[in-house]
Amino acid sequence: MRASRALQVLGLLLGLARGSDVGSSQAVCPGTLNGLSVTGDAENQYQTLHKQYERCEVVMGNLEIVLTGHNADLSFLQWIREVTGYVLVAMNEFSTLPLPNLRVVRGTQVYDGKFAIFVMLNYNTNSSHALRQLRLTQLTGGPGCLPTAAPPWGPSRLPARPTQRPPAL
Repeated sequence: MRASRALQVLGLLLGLARGSDVGSSQAVCPGTLNGLSVTGDAENQYQTLHKQYERCEVVMGNLEIVLTGHNADLSFLQWIREVTGYVLVAMNEFSTLPLPNLRVVRGTQVYDGKFAIFVMLNYNTNSSHALRQLRLTQLTGGPGCLPTAAPPWGPSRLPARPTQRPPAL
């Protein structure tokens, strides 16, 4: 009896040391800082992406999804809830980006010096494969801007500055 209890405690401690789900509240994984750089072809890129983010809930850094083919099963991304850096989606051919649980993109690092979420060139000119849906249904907040800058996609949400009249002569 005493030996089996000791084995249970040892198993629990080993599980915690390995970072298993026992006793942990979320799976944290490192992000990347590759930008548009890729290694190998679309299949190699997909395998790297899958290995990096399978069962990941919090990406510490950037989530970069680049050069992924149209047959890629990206369902493993559905568990991601938070990204501390930026999200880059570029040069892909899949039709749907399944990030239904992504709630926060902190933007502690930004792409190209200004973007927390950047989506571009997600189509193949020689076929009908293209990104058609961003499933960001849980993303909270809205587009934010610095106090001195207007967002590039619409009119400024800042109050208008009063104009000064030149002094009367």
